[in-house]
Amino acid sequence: MKNLFIGLILLSSQNLFSQNLEIIGGLNSNSFFNFVQSDGRFNSSYNSEQGYTIRVGLGDIKLESLNFRFTLSYEKYGGEIDVSFYGLGGGTRIQAAIDKSVISLGVFPINFKIIDRIDLNFGFEISGLINENYSGTSSGHLMGDSWSYDLNEKYDRYSAKMYFGLRGRIAYDFNVSEKLAISPQYSYYLGLSREFDKFPDETKSMRHFFGIGLQRKII
Repeated sequence: MKNLFIGLILLSSQNLFSQNLEIIGGLNSNSFFNFVQSDGRFNSSYNSEQGYTIRVGLGDIKLESLNFRFTLSYEKYGGEIDVSFYGLGGGTRIQAAIDKSVISLGVFPINFKIIDRIDLNFGFEISGLINENYSGTSSGHLMGDSWSYDLNEKYDRYSAKMYFGLRGRIAYDFNVSEKLAISPQYSYYLGLSREFDKFPDETKSMRHFFGIGLQRKII
């Protein structure tokens, strides 16, 4: 992922003098979720948790006839899960608290401004797991036999290694000078890939982000 980001920067270097470099920091609120309908067999409950994000953005990159924005982010996020599945003869339940750190490459092919101050960006992110911490239990029964064990004793890694999702961003630019701008902003991430390799592997992530960016025109 790091090599891909460097390659994109080199690819756009011919237009370097028309770009904006932005340093962003702020808080995120993560919620795990799934698209599986709760019924008598499958039930899920998720509690959100706050984390933080540090991001570098490079905008106004001209590639062919398109105007791109790229970001490189470090995010720490997490939450609590309580998911159970019961079928004929048995069932299992996971109760856990999980937080993780990822590094993400964002590619935004749809970018435009309103009244020359409001930035709107839409694209996707590819993320890789850096670190995770989790605690909780797995319990269940099968044909009359029951079990319960600690997740840390059972698994060396609980989360998936790679993630993919969509992200939208809106920012308002307060111009400090001809080259500098302060940009309060909000972005929303909708995960399309699974967050965990283990049950409940249907779980995905959505995150709200509120932060402030410092933009500088590279002239």
